Amino acid sequence: MKRKIMALLTAMMLIVSAVPVHAAAANVTKKMSGDRDLKQVSEMFAAYTTAMNLSGNISGGQVEIPLNGANQLSIGAFVRYNYKDDFGFTARELKRETKDLFGKAAKVNVLKKTGQEDMLVCAADSSFANDPYMYCGGDFSDCIPQYKIKKVVQIKKNLYRVEIQNKMGIYGENGSEDMGSTVLKVKKDKDSAYGYVVKEVSYKK
Repeated sequence: MKRKIMALLTAMMLIVSAVPVHAAAANVTKKMSGDRDLKQVSEMFAAYTTAMNLSGNISGGQVEIPLNGANQLSIGAFVRYNYKDDFGFTARELKRETKDLFGKAAKVNVLKKTGQEDMLVCAADSSFANDPYMYCGGDFSDCIPQYKIKKVVQIKKNLYRVEIQNKMGIYGENGSEDMGSTVLKVKKDKDSAYGYVVKEVSYKK
């Protein structure tokens, strides 16, 4: 009987030892909040979700923003307009931008299949022959989108969850107003101009 029990215990130990051990998610806020690339990505996406909130495109509660082709192109156009002072684009520029932001280039032909009033990028008229696509969203006028990284959690190697407080200031005035919060899942990517690519975006008003 003793031998049977020992054999059973040995078998159980072998089964347990065969189960892979996953490291717990680690809070790396102090280490990562000064990362310039992470700060740049956080700033751009917090500005985008703030813009979506102000435009009325985000309802109450936590909203997952699907990173489909249409939204990727909208975000790419938003980034080029607000951070590169560029409002007209070629298909190649949009593909490059979305590849840098998301790790994979969005297909520009989605513009022909989607109602352009739902997007921040649209086909330009014939007078812009060199830039067949253009930014067609609004701007912040005298408002200044701001952000603060609240928490960074390392999920696994090179993959992070970033919690951001959205804020809004006004030119010439002190202080800022909270504008909800954004959560990003980002992955380090040496091939991206931003050092990270974004895998998930959510926003809470």
